[in-house]
Amino acid sequence: MTELDRQIEYWDRVADEKSFTHPLDVPLLKQFVPFESRVLDYGCGYGRIVEEIRGIGYAKAIGTDISAAMIERGRREYPALDLREVRGSRLPFEDDAFDLVLLFAVLTCIASDEGQEEVIGEIERVLSPGGFIYVSDYPLQEDEKNLGRYGAFEQKYGRYGVFELPEGAVVRHHDPAWIESLLSRFQKLSYKEIPVTTMNGSTAKGFQFLGKR
Repeated sequence: MTELDRQIEYWDRVADEKSFTHPLDVPLLKQFVPFESRVLDYGCGYGRIVEEIRGIGYAKAIGTDISAAMIERGRREYPALDLREVRGSRLPFEDDAFDLVLLFAVLTCIASDEGQEEVIGEIERVLSPGGFIYVSDYPLQEDEKNLGRYGAFEQKYGRYGVFELPEGAVVRHHDPAWIESLLSRFQKLSYKEIPVTTMNGSTAKGFQFLGKR
């Protein structure tokens, strides 16, 4: 991944300011994923989802994130969790190490196709045969504000849907056809659009995908 795909300095700077709120569909998880499953929250931020998923019975859950400041916050707020800073492109885990990998509002932070493909490829590597991937992220929005941002930054970043936030981060909203292609290596078990709240408090349209390797 490129430095634009990582933006570590930004995430370290805002680690104590941002709140992440994409909801976890607990009934969906319980339908498919046994409680004894080994779970990885990739891009866990300060560990919100790891805390929640452990609380409902998934005791073998850990989180990784590229931001040291996010991990430090998570260790303060949830000292019992296993949260790890991982900055390299390759995860420090063996092949087939997990039965479920969560990817919540992570793709939106990766501007390039190549960076997203690298992440999904690495998730596939550490996911056991028959394991599950659960993605929550943003499709292209239809409101006037976002349409204006897509147009304003399309030439600069070479991708419709990539834009800058006022505080300096570069984020991406996704063409559904791209998401379908990116995740095509997994068997689709569930896909739905849901309302979400962004880290800056705006209401947006989100999607959630559950797939099986």
